[in-house]
Amino acid sequence: MTDTEEVVRRFLEGEEEAFSQIVRTWEKKVYNLAWRMLGNREEAQDIVQDTFLSVFKSLKTLRDPGCFSTWLYRIALNHCRARGRSRTPEFSLDGLMPGRGGDGANRFSGNTAAVHAGDSLETLDIIRKALAGLSENHRTAVVLKEYVGLSLEELAGVMDCPLSTAKSRLYQGLREVQRNLVRLGVKLKDF
Repeated sequence: MTDTEEVVRRFLEGEEEAFSQIVRTWEKKVYNLAWRMLGNREEAQDIVQDTFLSVFKSLKTLRDPGCFSTWLYRIALNHCRARGRSRTPEFSLDGLMPGRGGDGANRFSGNTAAVHAGDSLETLDIIRKALAGLSENHRTAVVLKEYVGLSLEELAGVMDCPLSTAKSRLYQGLREVQRNLVRLGVKLKDF
């Protein structure tokens, strides 16, 4: 049993302090997901509050505490989608660079792009534009896999789709990023 499963079990058994521990453990991860999906710090903070309020109200309905992270990310994504439907994301550059609000795990896989501490603001702006051009499903798949670090199986669980669909969305999202980078005049072999 993982630490999270144990804490969830304690909360379900009536230990109120366990919920505070859940929030402390997961709030930064939820914030990072929301910020990368919406590109706005204030909205990301609101999403964290909305997500944990939803979690508090419905945690008793969670059948398997081992699925907590998938369940939590799905709730956070639903709040992000509800908030982001009426606008285009405004990605900030601050969190893309380690030491400036990011977690240093920012990257793309394959032959697309990697974000490193030495990258210029121009490079980061190009990546921001490439991400902003993705459809919601493709951006979600890329962010969950490449920024949050979920496995393909976890990605499918959070996106509530078959594994093959998750793989397809991720692949297509990464291909869109590549195409967007080319449209922006980036030579991928030099990037």
